[in-house]
Amino acid sequence: MMDPSRRKILVSSAAALALSSRAWAQPAYPSKPIRIVVGFPAGGALDVATRALTQALAVGALHPIVVDNKVGAGGTIALTEVARAAPDGYTLGLGTTSNLVIAPYLYPRLAYKAEADLVSLGEFAQGQSLVYASTNSGLRTLSTAIAAMRKNPGKLSFASPGTGTTAHLSFEMFKARDKLFIVHVPYRGTPQAMNAVASGEVELGVDAIGPVLPLIRAGRVVPLAQSGERRSDFLRDVPTLKELGFAEIVGTNGLSLVAPAALGDPVRTLIQAELQKAVEQQEFLAHMNNLGLQAAFRTASEVRDGMKAQQAFWARAVRHSGATND
Repeated sequence: MMDPSRRKILVSSAAALALSSRAWAQPAYPSKPIRIVVGFPAGGALDVATRALTQALAVGALHPIVVDNKVGAGGTIALTEVARAAPDGYTLGLGTTSNLVIAPYLYPRLAYKAEADLVSLGEFAQGQSLVYASTNSGLRTLSTAIAAMRKNPGKLSFASPGTGTTAHLSFEMFKARDKLFIVHVPYRGTPQAMNAVASGEVELGVDAIGPVLPLIRAGRVVPLAQSGERRSDFLRDVPTLKELGFAEIVGTNGLSLVAPAALGDPVRTLIQAELQKAVEQQEFLAHMNNLGLQAAFRTASEVRDGMKAQQAFWARAVRHSGATND
C-alpha cells in the first residue's frame, strides 16, 4: 500500500506537469496579426504617429500590426471597441488625453470606464498645444491678444479643431481665468481650423504644435504661446503659458497604448518592454520630430498618476465650455 504522503506528492507533481504541458502548448505571442484601433482620421498626426510606432515595435516583425481607424466621438468609439475586445493582446488602442481623461466629463453616458475597463501599456509621445494668430490680425504677443479681447469683447474669434478637444478646452480655461469674451469657432479638424486662421477668417487659433509649424515657417501665422512645462524643441523662442503667468493651464496631449483591462501579465509585460525599446529608436524619434511631438516613454503607473492629476482641470474645463454630449 502506497504511503499517503507519497501519493500526495505524486498527484501534485502530475498536476504541475499537466499545467506545464498546457502552458507549453499555448502558441507564443504574437501568433497572428495585432490590431491597434485609432479613433482619429487616417493621415492625421495621431494616426501617423501610431503607424510610425507599429514600424518600431519588434513584435511587428513576427506578425503585422494593423491600424484600424474607427473615427468619431472624440476617439471614444475606438476605445469602446477595445474595452469590449478579448483580453488576448491582439486588440490594442490609441489612448489620448481626449478619450481617457476628458471623455467621461464630455460624454456622461460613455460606454467604458478608463480605469476599470482599460489598462495602459505606457505612453510613447506627448503633444503640446499652441496659441497662434493670423499674420493679418496684427497680433504678435499673447499680451496684445489679451488687450484686444478686453478692448473688443465678443468681436474676436478663435478656431479649434473641434468642440471638446484639448485645444478647445484649454483655451476655455484661459478665457475663464481672465474673464475674456472671445467667440469659439469649432472646425471639423485641424486643417480647416488652420486655414481659417491663416486666411484671416478668424484672428486666433489653438491647436497641436506640429501641424501649425509649416504655416509659421511660411509667415502666415504667428505663434503666441505654448502649453507644457517647458518650451518645445520646435519653438524655442515662444514662451510657455506657465512663463506668462498661466501655470494652471494644461494643454498637453499624451499618446499611449491601451488594452482591455483583463490582459494577462506575460503579454502586458512583453508589450510594455517593446514599447519602451521602440521609443528609444532614432528612426521613431525622427518620425515624432517631423510631427512636432515629443517622444518619451512613461510607464503605465506614470500614465495613471498623470490622468488622476489632470482630472480636476479637465472637469472644470468641460463645465466652463458647456460642451457636454448627453
